[in-house]
Order: sequence, then C-alpha cells, then structure tokens
Amino acid sequence: MKIDRKLAEKTLLSLIMLGVLSGALNGVWQRYREFLNQGSLVPSFLVIVLLLIGGAVFAVLLLWLPGLLKPFNCLKQLPPSLRWFAAIAVIFLPIGLYAFHRWSEPFGSVWIRLFLIIFALTLAAWLVTPEPGIKFEAAISVCLIFSAGLMLVNQFRDVTDYPFSIGWSEGNRIWDYSVLFGRDLYNWPQDQPIPAYIDLGRQSLWGSIFLLPHVSIRMMRAWNGILFTLPYALLGWALLRRQPSLSKWVYASEVLWTMLFLNQGPIYTPLVLAAILVALGQKLPFGLNCLIALLAGMYAILSRSTWIVAPAAFAGMLTLANPRKGKPVSEKTRWVQAILIGLCALLGAVLYLKNDAIHQFLSGQPGEQAAESASAEGFADDDPRLLNDQLPAAAAEVSDETPALFTPEWIKYFLARQPLLFDRLWPNETYKPGIVLGLLTAVLPLILILTNWDRQTCPAISPLQRTALALVLIALLAAGLLISTKIGGGSNLHNLDMFLIALVILGAMAWNDGMGLWLESKIRSSHWVSWIVVAAVLLPTLPIMLSIEPKKYPAAETTEDALVQIQQMVADHENQEILFIDQRQLLTFGNVPAIPLIADYEKKWMMDEAMADNGKWFEPYHNDLKNQRFGLIISEPLWIKFQGARLNFSEENDLFVKWVSIPTLCYYEPSETFQEQGVQILVPRAEKLQQEGVECP
Repeated sequence: MKIDRKLAEKTLLSLIMLGVLSGALNGVWQRYREFLNQGSLVPSFLVIVLLLIGGAVFAVLLLWLPGLLKPFNCLKQLPPSLRWFAAIAVIFLPIGLYAFHRWSEPFGSVWIRLFLIIFALTLAAWLVTPEPGIKFEAAISVCLIFSAGLMLVNQFRDVTDYPFSIGWSEGNRIWDYSVLFGRDLYNWPQDQPIPAYIDLGRQSLWGSIFLLPHVSIRMMRAWNGILFTLPYALLGWALLRRQPSLSKWVYASEVLWTMLFLNQGPIYTPLVLAAILVALGQKLPFGLNCLIALLAGMYAILSRSTWIVAPAAFAGMLTLANPRKGKPVSEKTRWVQAILIGLCALLGAVLYLKNDAIHQFLSGQPGEQAAESASAEGFADDDPRLLNDQLPAAAAEVSDETPALFTPEWIKYFLARQPLLFDRLWPNETYKPGIVLGLLTAVLPLILILTNWDRQTCPAISPLQRTALALVLIALLAAGLLISTKIGGGSNLHNLDMFLIALVILGAMAWNDGMGLWLESKIRSSHWVSWIVVAAVLLPTLPIMLSIEPKKYPAAETTEDALVQIQQMVADHENQEILFIDQRQLLTFGNVPAIPLIADYEKKWMMDEAMADNGKWFEPYHNDLKNQRFGLIISEPLWIKFQGARLNFSEENDLFVKWVSIPTLCYYEPSETFQEQGVQILVPRAEKLQQEGVECP
C-alpha cells in the first residue's frame, strides 16, 4: 500500500506539536498551580496561555486547514524588506525574553521554551514565504538567523563593567592575558617576565588588547566575545569557495553555519587561526603553501602540545582531496604534496620546541628548550612549557622533573599524571548528555548530509584517499575522547577541537566539489534532506535554548560595598605581603591599591596540581601558610566540604579541598566573605584550626 507522504509528514508534525504542547501545558500548571488554587490570575499566566492557544491554532490551520489562513495572506504581499523586518522581530522575541526579561522564569520550563521558539520560527518563516504556506528555504534562513542571533547574544551579554569574576576562572584568566603586554600594570620588576599559568598562544592573542592604553574590563570581555565568534566565521570564509551559481546568501549562510558548528566546542581560537592559515595557504603556489603550513604548525604548538599534529592533518586533508581550480593534478602528485606539506607543518612545531632562538623571539623570554621547561599539560589545557622558563619559585623544583615533550616518558607521564574519568563519556552531572551523546548530537546532521551527498553524486575521490581521510578523522576523534576524560575536563566538547575542525574541513571540501549546488536542489525537492539541514542549523544552539536566562549580577550597592571593604583591607595591610589566589583582575584594572604582586599560588595552577594529587608541589605553599607569610589572602569562598563522586566537578572539588581549602583554613580564617560576589578575605589565625576530621599539614 502506497503511503501518502504529505499526509504522513503532517501527521508526524502534528504529533510532535501535540507532545510539545502537552509538556508546555504541564509546565504552566506546575508553575501557576498555587495561584490557580487561590483563584488569582497573574498577567504572565494570561500571556502564556494566549501564546499557547495562538500557537496551537496557527499550527492546526497551517497543517490541516490552510484555506482559513487566506484572509491573512495579504501580509505576504507586503514588500520583502518589510516582511523580513517583521520576521526578524518575531525571531528575536524569544531570544529577548529568555536572555533579558524577568518573565523568563515563569516561562522557563523546557517544553514552554520549545513551544514558544517553534511558534516564533514557524510564524517568521510563514511571513517571509511569498506563496501560501511555508517553503523550506525560508524556514532554514529563519532558523539560521535565530541560531546565529541567539549565539551572539549569549556570547556578548557578559560585556559589562562588573568588577568581580564572572564564572570560576574568568578574573584570573584576564590576569593571565594581561601580563605579557600589560606588565606595567603591576608592581613587579619591569625587566622580568611575570609568570602565568597559560600558554603563549592564548596569552598573546587575548592579551593583545593590552597593547591599547586604558583597557577596561568591559573592553576585555568584548574582545573575548569577538575571539570566540569572528574567527569561526573567518575559517568558513577561508575554506569555502564562492560559486557563481549559488547566491551570496547561500554562501554567507554556510559561513555563518561554520561559526555555529565550531561554537559547540567552543574551540579555542589559536587552533582556528592555525586552520585559517592552512586554508589560505591552499590558494597559493605549493612552495608558499608549505611555508604557510610551517608557520601554522609553529603557531599551533604555542598553545597545546596535543595540537602538534593538527595543522599537519588539516593541510594533508586539503592537499590530498580538496578540488582545485586550474590544471588537474594526478593522485600520485597529490599524495607527494600532502606528505610534504604535512611534514612542513610538523617541522614548524618541532622548530619552535627545539630552537632556542625561535622560542625566545616568539615568547620574548630567554629559554633552554621550551620542550623541557615546566609542569605538565593540565587543567583548562594550559601547558606552561610552551610559555616560558620563568616559573614561580614554588614550582621550580618540581618542574625540573617533568619529562621532555613527546618522549616515551612524557607519554606515560601525560596519561598517568592525572586520573582519567571515563564516566564523563556518558550522561553525568558535570555534562548532562555526556561527551559521546553530546558529540553525536553535534555532528550527526553534518555526517548524514555528507554521506548522502557522497552516495548520490559519487565524487572523484579514490578508495585510498577515502581511507586516509577516515584514518585522520578516527585518530583525531580518539585523541579528543581520551583528553576529554582527563579530570578537569569533560564539561563540554572543546577537547574534540581537532576532530570538529577536521569535520568542517571535510564539509568544505565537499561543498567546493559541488555539494552546495546539490544541497540547494535537494532543499527544493527532498523534505527529509531539508529537515536534516534544519537540524544542522538549530542543534548547535539547542543547549543555549534550553538553559539561557537573564544574567543576575549582585546589586550595585552590595558590589560597591564589597569592593570598598576589599580596598580598605588591602590598604591597611599594604606593608605586608598580600596573596591574590583569586580575583586577580582587581589588580589588573586598578580596583585595589598597587601592592607588590605575588605571582605564586594562582588558583588555576593550584587546581591543576591538586588534580594530580601532587603533594610535593604544595609543600612551599603549606610552609608559607604555617609561617603565616601573608598578611591577607584573597580567595573564592573556601569550605571544608567533600562532595563525593558523581556530582558536578565533585572529583575536582574534593582534591581542591584536600590540597588548598583545608591547609589554608588551618592557618587562616575568613575575615569577610562576600558570598554574592564570590570573594573571601582571609587573615592569619591566632591558633591553628582544631576541627574533628581535619588534619592540618
């Protein structure tokens, strides 16, 4: 029996809408049950009920009774610019609601969110479709604008002058960025580098804003937002070939989609810039292409030791299988060129690691083999070996014992230094979907599109080339999964960075080989391909859709009071040593008096060594605590509370309590705790802490 495709599609969509509507109604009942039992109706309840009824009626009419919408078809005859203006306004209504408005709380149920977003996108697509009903081209465009707008709003809404840290490590990370080019901001010998636990790649890129005078924390946060968005789009521009037969909007859409796809990591920008170099090199003669690959390899290794293979893999993939303009090249020549250009990219990394002159030139610091100079790669992917040889005194002895990079001893050290938490591959409290399911959701639409394009068009690529591309992807996937299981990671997909960029490169090669034209035709003729494209556009921002809510900063009065008290206590103890374990951005932007900087014992570095259970590293810190070296310690609020296993970052928390919180609270006590701002001021104890179950070092 032949199934009516349109009837089946309408029935399936109706069932989906009914399921979402049922969940939304249940969410309304749970939120307003007490009000309704008391016989009161609040404005937000009336609004959400009207929206649910309106959305449901519109969906029924659109799917089953389109004739009843004819009186409203006059709206479709308005000028396109006016219709698009109205559609964009509708698209941004749910974004504005959930990102900024106080009604985001009563409308916060997952099902209410989904219903309102689906309703808004459907209405916007209907508005911009000139014909009756909705065309998939319009729906995909609307979804793309929504996803890009949501991602950008989410990224830039932290651009504020709030003086304290937003998130666990933001303030100290800003301090990390500043010390390379903003050394004069600190009370520190100006002829000496300031040690920071961050790689040179990110420090030089994010810190470049401190080449400007009078940088504010708002400017720093805006620069951070730019670096986590614009380079992603630039990579799409560098990889994709502009095809005359495709409209400019289709090309721009693919560039925007690249930004959305990579933001799922999010991918750290230095690796994206290395990939951009590789992509631009492909447009040059082979000799210059090799030179660009060498520079890309040198730049990538500035940030992470595991990125040593990334530029080589990217360059090899593009050289081996990317369609070229001009004179055809034989497969044998391609293999030779791919191997040579991959070796050039690896050579760039090796030259940086092994050549003191290059290392000194790029880092601006003297060094004796960057590959032998500091502690291991760890929390938040920092590898200070790749930064400099000027480490805090507390870590100098321990760092000398670290094996040289990429030796057999280093591989063993890298795998054994910190625990591997394989349960983070699966759903857990640290990352709800788990790495495997999260990655599958992120990449499945692209893989489905690539697979079907390959089956239907049979591109001119040999089995050997296919095998090589598959092996590269598998190797990068395996590396990313392994790194994601290291303690301190596994909270998102950023450790799958090399794999995700390689997938983008594979998609760009297919696009340049005609997949763009194929996809455009399929969107007009094949509904299931169109739905996959819709999924590819919306899924990258699904986690934001389900979780975004207005930022809630402490009241300005309490924030000002906390800042004034910190300033006063720092001024009162300026003749003593004051340690900022946390909130070092207060020093960066002059929010506290310019006291002598103590670079040792920074929170992220302490966390990394705590996760390695490295008691020897903490011996100098514990001795300084016992001798009460510091007149004040500025920290996040410290507590002696072990969480146990399988809670959000519970393993990390318990090790931090063991090596940092307990020793600190044994010899120092809180003088002031500003819970809303996440700041605690500690002063020396008159007597060592005596508490049952606590053993002071």
